[in-house]
Amino acid sequence: MTERREAIRKFIESKGEVSIGELAAHFASWSEMTLRRDLAALEQEHRLILTRGGARTIPSRYGLHEDIYSEREQRNAQAKRTIADKAVELIEPDTGIFLDSGTTAMALARILPDCHLAVITAAPNIALEVAMRKAKPSVIMLGGTLSRDEIAVSDPEIVRNLENLNIDTAFVTASGYDERSGFTVGSQLGALLKRAVVKQARRVVMMLDKSKVGTLLPFTFARMEDVDVLVGDGELPASMLKNCRKLL
Repeated sequence: MTERREAIRKFIESKGEVSIGELAAHFASWSEMTLRRDLAALEQEHRLILTRGGARTIPSRYGLHEDIYSEREQRNAQAKRTIADKAVELIEPDTGIFLDSGTTAMALARILPDCHLAVITAAPNIALEVAMRKAKPSVIMLGGTLSRDEIAVSDPEIVRNLENLNIDTAFVTASGYDERSGFTVGSQLGALLKRAVVKQARRVVMMLDKSKVGTLLPFTFARMEDVDVLVGDGELPASMLKNCRKLL
């Protein structure tokens, strides 16, 4: 059994992502039921991620820097729109919300309802998106040093500023998620801001697509138990969703 599962894992690793049909064709002597059981067992061991109709490898990335904004904006565009369409339903008029920096948060900013809101953000592009395209929301822009790669400001003083702001719902993003390390980012100051927002907000909405799962960056800012609502792209692994349900 161990040898069979190792063979399955190596095959998936060589392909990146495979369907059940591809596995059945490659391992013709094993039944589809056996393959499905092995995939489930491998996911429980955190050695792969189940997808709809197949499985994929767990990405492994650890770096001190995240990709620049323009590169990230081109990736997983449909997943980000799916997440934004779900997250926007959680926005209530006459409340104060925090919109994180990043491309997923921008997807949400573009479809923000034009109603009375206080929108707090550290991302100048998101502040401008709301201010220029919406008439009713007010925008509170946090100050600090601008990171050109992340299109966001950061400063240790931001934490002090946040203590005087009331946030009903924070829409937060992460660059990586690992079951052991939680939600991670590549910037220490970015993690400091996100950590303070998570602490300050009455409700935390984490927006995450499947490409972030299994990616590890240096700085943890939150764990699953800190999150009130997890909004995904419909492709988050079953093991992650199972952990969410344990916290209900």
